[in-house]
Amino acid sequence: MSGAIRRIGLIFGSRSVEREISIMTASKVYEVLLSLQDQFETLPIFLTAEGTWLTGESVRDLLSVDAEIRRLAERSVMAGPTERAKIDADKLRLNRERYTPQLDNLDRGLSATGVEPLFLAPDPSVGALMPQQERKGWLRKQLYPTIDLAFPVIHGTHGEDGTIQGLFEMADLPYVGAGVVASAAGMDKIISKLIFQGAGLPVVEGIGITRRELLEDEAAVVQAIERRLSYPVVVKPAVAGSSVGIGVAHDAAEALSLAKRAMRFSHRVLVERAVEQRVEVQCGVLGNHALTVSECEELISSGEVVGYRDKYPEDKLPGSADLAPSVIPARIPKTLADEIRSMAAAAFQAIDARGISRVDFLIDSAAMKPYVNEVNTMPGSLSFTLWERSGVKPADLVVRLVELALEAHRDKRSTHFKSTEGRALVDRRHLVTPGK
Repeated sequence: MSGAIRRIGLIFGSRSVEREISIMTASKVYEVLLSLQDQFETLPIFLTAEGTWLTGESVRDLLSVDAEIRRLAERSVMAGPTERAKIDADKLRLNRERYTPQLDNLDRGLSATGVEPLFLAPDPSVGALMPQQERKGWLRKQLYPTIDLAFPVIHGTHGEDGTIQGLFEMADLPYVGAGVVASAAGMDKIISKLIFQGAGLPVVEGIGITRRELLEDEAAVVQAIERRLSYPVVVKPAVAGSSVGIGVAHDAAEALSLAKRAMRFSHRVLVERAVEQRVEVQCGVLGNHALTVSECEELISSGEVVGYRDKYPEDKLPGSADLAPSVIPARIPKTLADEIRSMAAAAFQAIDARGISRVDFLIDSAAMKPYVNEVNTMPGSLSFTLWERSGVKPADLVVRLVELALEAHRDKRSTHFKSTEGRALVDRRHLVTPGK
């Protein structure tokens, strides 16, 4: 990549049940970006639980201490009992004395030290971040330094679901990852299932339930489930990530209980047939047009489904996959792996993704039949370890993502947003309107 050093806005946190995961991802990306200081300047931007945008030394410190805790956790796994006890004590102290207070202070916004409140103006003519206190007068262009590109690592709602991508589009700001439609479709498990079906990709049978339907008639909901499916069934929020709110129901009572829990995180719930003898596999897809597909990664579950604790264990092994524990490459026949990699590219294209995504599959191990489960867009798709095991180093992956974001932005600028037909219609209306 040539030219002047680009300033990248690394955006994380926000109003999401996955905000702590977002901080973990941001600290990993921040370390990679710091190793690329000859190409990029990084401005970390933290969105509080209330949605306030903050930057400054306290934001950088939060990422640094998270990285320290992560490195200690990796050392602890490989250490002997005596050393592990000392490392775990250091990890606990860092969490209590630095990480938690720092996060609490940042969530209080203006009461924290070493922070600057700001926001991104949706007006492309402004072209910069702006101090929060200038909101009423932002057209005066009293601006914060510009960012050349956004690198959003907000997991879940208000970041992975197309909302912040819409803001970037309004601001005419290049950004890493999928666009508005693909982000929204990837986040919504019911919508994406319909898209995959329309593209001819195999999916597990399922049914969507709304919060209103559940509140109005529980018996009718149970009947609808049992008409389409047989127990056990998997119940999950339609719009959520990191396996938050997911569970397996073996009867109607469990299905209702899990549906009510899932409704806390989404106004719609997806109920699917449970693939009981299964292997869970995922692979990454990289590119805008010409696509690169990673190795297949096999996830190891501690229960009936791969849950939150499986994905983010406290005893993650150094060098293991980002979603752990796992095996790379997956322990499946090469012909099946090739089929899954081909299906991953097809699912990526079906939702009109770009940049990077991770496609998750369920394999019926008895029939050796794969089903597309979901597409994870940014940032759940980063999977540094998976890509490294596929021959792409973290620094090279970040540089490539920036290149793809700039390419997508150039493509967008070739689209016309003015129409002579529209102007002609206005002119005709004025000709026939009295007084014009």
